[in-house]
Amino acid sequence: MFRNSIEIAVEWGDCDPAGIVFYPNYFRWFNQGAHALFGAAGMPFHKMIEDHGVIGVPMLDTQASFKAPARFGDVVILTSRIAEWRNRSLVIAHEISKDGQLCVEGRDIRAWVAQDQTAPNGIRAVPIPDDVKRRFQDGA
Repeated sequence: MFRNSIEIAVEWGDCDPAGIVFYPNYFRWFNQGAHALFGAAGMPFHKMIEDHGVIGVPMLDTQASFKAPARFGDVVILTSRIAEWRNRSLVIAHEISKDGQLCVEGRDIRAWVAQDQTAPNGIRAVPIPDDVKRRFQDGA
C-alpha cells in the first residue's frame, strides 16, 4: 500500500503556552500530508488541477484521536495513505509519531471537485478517474 512520510519540526508557534502542540495544528499538518502524498504519487496538486480539470480535493470531514503529546522542539513523522477510494471522494488516513510512539491518528474525507456553474455553490463532486487511483496502488 502506497504511503508517504514527511518530517515536521515542532516550532514554538505550533504550541500552546505549555509547549504542547495546539490541536488545530494537527489538522493543518494533515492537509500538508495530503498534499505531500499526492506529490509523492507524481500528482502535485497544481499538476492534478491542470491534468484532470478539477479545482481541488477539499476536505469534507476530518477527525483525530490524540494518543500522546508532541512538544516544542520535537521532530514528528507524519505518514499519510489513501485508506479508501469512493466514487467521488476519498479517505486519507494519517499517523503522527515521534521516536516510534504514536501521537495522533487521524483521517479526512475529501471530494474530487470540479467547477459547475449549474450547481448551487458553483462546484460539484465528480468521479475520480481510475488512472488517479492506480497511481496509489504501487506508488508513482
